[in-house]
Amino acid sequence: MRTIAVDIDNTLWDLISVFYKHMKILNPAIPPPEKWRQWGCWMDYANERDVYGILRDIHMVQDAFGVYPEAKEFLSILKEKGFHIIIASHRTKGTMDATVRWLKKHDLPYDEVHLSYDKSILFNKCWAIIDDSPETLDKAVEAKIIRAGLRNPWNEKKEHPLFDNLMEIFQYLQGQCPTHAQ
Repeated sequence: MRTIAVDIDNTLWDLISVFYKHMKILNPAIPPPEKWRQWGCWMDYANERDVYGILRDIHMVQDAFGVYPEAKEFLSILKEKGFHIIIASHRTKGTMDATVRWLKKHDLPYDEVHLSYDKSILFNKCWAIIDDSPETLDKAVEAKIIRAGLRNPWNEKKEHPLFDNLMEIFQYLQGQCPTHAQ
């Protein structure tokens, strides 16, 4: 059985629009997300404690938010194809209950949940990772695992397989593992 790690934020749901609204209140000078050409550029507009506080607050009420339209279908197809799915998110352990509630509320298939600030610790057991962070995708290259993500302003200039939706990512995965993913 192949293992795949799937990010949550900006992969299964639109975190960035919610995060931006909170950041705009904190610092009205922050430009809109479509101008965020670099990962972590939001740190130029608030201190680390405030940024992580906003993210934690959003993650604690995760079940108030929906999913991308194809998120359930994407994960369901991966399960049908026999993948072991690790939902991996850059979150504090204290958000585990809220995260699991959200996954269950939206009936998103998964096998385990991993919350930490370094997803690369999973790479030794993963065949692939789906993530929007160019830093995580760079680490996947170093670990020699398959990687892909949804295209965003902060990752689109990087040399990673990036797509417009999760079903395009699935098609890409099929090409990487034809005997397993078809």
